[in-house]
Amino acid sequence: MTPQLVRMLIALMLVMTSIPVAVAKEATTMNMQIIYVIRHAEKADTADNPSLNEQGKMRAQRLASVLQDAGVQSIFSTRYARTQQTAAPLAAQLGVNVATYNAGDAAAVIAEARALKHPVLIVGHSNTVPDIVRAAGGEAPDLTEKDYGDLFQLIITDDQVVTNRLYIDSH
Repeated sequence: MTPQLVRMLIALMLVMTSIPVAVAKEATTMNMQIIYVIRHAEKADTADNPSLNEQGKMRAQRLASVLQDAGVQSIFSTRYARTQQTAAPLAAQLGVNVATYNAGDAAAVIAEARALKHPVLIVGHSNTVPDIVRAAGGEAPDLTEKDYGDLFQLIITDDQVVTNRLYIDSH
């Protein structure tokens, strides 16, 4: 990789990580809410309730770094270790508790998040994240077991939802 390409990639990463912060600051002056939805980070194995592996722990830390100044005031996660551990670094940085929601009830977690009227992070699973995004009125493709790092930013106004699909790297 050439030095010029490396500089371009670093510049692009800086721009992409500043998008959540810029939009969150603008949302405070408008009648708008931002909801972030992400699948849990990489899990250690296929057990019933696996923890995150090392790459997953790094991705969870990176998520916390990206969202630390995005105005998130509430975090929702399912009861599973991998979702709780994905949410934990940001929750610790912000000093907030992680609320638990039922993994199969996208409408309920969106209703609860919308009632808060402030920026929220929801951590889900490959088979629930698309439903959560769609329940909020956003657009999301189906995810596979191999999809990690997709962060959906839903910018919600009274009559419109804009979906941004960002990527959180594990490095």
